[in-house]
Amino acid sequence: MVGRVWAVGYPTAGWSSRIPPWGDGPGCTAARTLDRMSRAPLGPRGVAAEAAIAEACVGGLPALLLFERVARRLRSVVPYDAGCWKPTDPQTLLFTGFAIEDPEPGRLRSVRWRFVDNELLEPDFAKFYELAAAPRPVTTLHEATHGEPERSARYRTIHRSLGFGAELRAVFRSGGACWGSVALVRCEGRRDFDRAEVAFVERLCDHVALGLRLALLGEAEASAWVQAPGTILLRNDLTVDSLTDQAGYWLEQVPADRGTGLELPAPVYAVARRARASVSVDGGRPPAAARVRLRSGRWLLLHAGTLGGGDDPEPRTAVTLAPAGPVETTPLRLELHGLTGREREVARLLVRGLSTDHIAQRLHITRHTVRDHVKAVYAKLGVRGRPELTAKLFHEHALPAFDSSRLREFAPGPN
Repeated sequence: MVGRVWAVGYPTAGWSSRIPPWGDGPGCTAARTLDRMSRAPLGPRGVAAEAAIAEACVGGLPALLLFERVARRLRSVVPYDAGCWKPTDPQTLLFTGFAIEDPEPGRLRSVRWRFVDNELLEPDFAKFYELAAAPRPVTTLHEATHGEPERSARYRTIHRSLGFGAELRAVFRSGGACWGSVALVRCEGRRDFDRAEVAFVERLCDHVALGLRLALLGEAEASAWVQAPGTILLRNDLTVDSLTDQAGYWLEQVPADRGTGLELPAPVYAVARRARASVSVDGGRPPAAARVRLRSGRWLLLHAGTLGGGDDPEPRTAVTLAPAGPVETTPLRLELHGLTGREREVARLLVRGLSTDHIAQRLHITRHTVRDHVKAVYAKLGVRGRPELTAKLFHEHALPAFDSSRLREFAPGPN
């Protein structure tokens, strides 16, 4: 990514120590810089904006704040009237948040689920899952409809009612995965996004994808209280020796058992006993872990292990409670519907927009076998096709995690 910034010939402050020498002297460096600037889609202003965006993307900012920083610089060279930026679960391509940029606060926020329904359930043009697999990660509604935007249900039923016309869509992908997306719109009557603007947004996609990946990597370290794990320390008789404040918080979120009379929720004792048993039983025993659905609809991971060493003759067992992420919950949700291992693989690839041929190649099975698995997936989940499958997984997988921390609304600055 740093190399990408050098390529535009406009390295930013603080990066000078990483800039490699170009040529044999200052004259050669200046010539190469001017050459790169002349080939940039929007000229020197675009070069400066891209460099600033690239630097913001290596700062480890949370996804929604990153989108706001990127948006403010982007609008200085690619003017638009409103936008919706969304981080994406790369496993399923489902949205995990909204950063809404709107000069009329509350307007887009009030209709965001109409856009989601259009994306997940309705046939339309320039779908994000299609862009995620397309050669280019950027397109406009004008281009996708061959100059006839009225063919788009999104344009007819949503954009027009809000006073919008031209639309540009992009996905932020890196390492074979899609990490986010954006839809930018202009008011009815304004010109469409031109080729240079589309090319400029395309140059930004790698930068923003890196920024989203760094945001996820730093999430655990910079997470809020409600994301931190907790620990319970149990004595030899499984009574509580001590627990962290965060463990107490998670225990309050677990639905209460009925009639057990236990001090802690039953899953805590289950993983603790399994951890104890695995010490004395040789192999073949499942891991001491469990997943528990919380009152909010989110999922909690429980892991247990015995503590060794020290002078205490009585062993202690530590149980860790931590919120489950998409990697842990997506397979579980599919398994809850009775899908086999292969059917779960097919379902995840279906949601990502892969065709029958691509799924067959990815899983090294025949197209006929893929079709059989697809029919089984649809039957077990009670859906009639890919759009309904995607919508069902969104409501089960992503929607329970949508709270105030997953939504950011900000007013755009001047174009």
